[in-house]
Amino acid sequence: MWNDLNLLSQSITLNMARNVEKEALKKFAEGDSLSGSVLTGLNFSRAVLSGADLSDSDLRGTNFRGANLSGTNLSGSLFVEANLAEANLRESNLRNADLSDSYLMEARLFGADMAGSDLTGANLGGAHMDGKVNLSGTSAVGANFRGATLREANLKNADFTVASMRNVILDGANLSGADLTGVILSGAMLPGAVLSGARLRDAVLTGSNLENVKLNNADLAKANLRRCNLRGADLMLATMRGAVLISAVLSDADMTLADLSQANFRGAILTGANFRWADLTDTEIDDDSMDLVNS
Repeated sequence: MWNDLNLLSQSITLNMARNVEKEALKKFAEGDSLSGSVLTGLNFSRAVLSGADLSDSDLRGTNFRGANLSGTNLSGSLFVEANLAEANLRESNLRNADLSDSYLMEARLFGADMAGSDLTGANLGGAHMDGKVNLSGTSAVGANFRGATLREANLKNADFTVASMRNVILDGANLSGADLTGVILSGAMLPGAVLSGARLRDAVLTGSNLENVKLNNADLAKANLRRCNLRGADLMLATMRGAVLISAVLSDADMTLADLSQANFRGAILTGANFRWADLTDTEIDDDSMDLVNS
């Protein structure tokens, strides 16, 4: 008897959910706004909602996997634990949206505006975020960006503390003032990126490409930069106390007035590097490179 009642209850709940989904899609088709809607836990997988107004809506736990949400207004909406994997969010408005613990794997976010959004604990593995995506002021503490592409993205003043960013592509991205404390950035591509004043204390960047990157005034204390390509990097006034730069390439890098105390440059290539007025207290440098440092 109880099993029959449970099955009946589940059937009623499912039918109610489907009715809500149909009503929402009908309103959208008729050109009505869906702003302020409560659509929690529903299934809009593969749905076409391009250009819809879903601002300030409650979409917690909702399934948008593979949905077309391009050009959609999602500003201020709640997406906690929502599934947006493989969704098309091209040029969508996600300003100040709460996407904490959401799933955005392989999502297409070309040109999306996500300024001020909350991506804490979100999974953006393999997400496509080229086209000058705006993530300025975003909180992405502990988020997963592994393999994501963020070419020329605006990440100014964003918080990526302890985030996983292995193998991300950040060519020409703006990360000035960003907090990357304890972040895992190994194998990443950042040529030409701007990280002026960024915080990378205890960050792991092993094997990353940082050619011609701007790291002036950045905090790289105790960062692991082993085998990094820092050719032509601007490290003026950077704090690199205790950083590991073993076997790194620093040809033509500018470390004027940088704090390099207790840093380890063993096996590093320093041809043409500028150490003018840098603090080299207890710095470890190969004997055959000392002439380059003192020149």
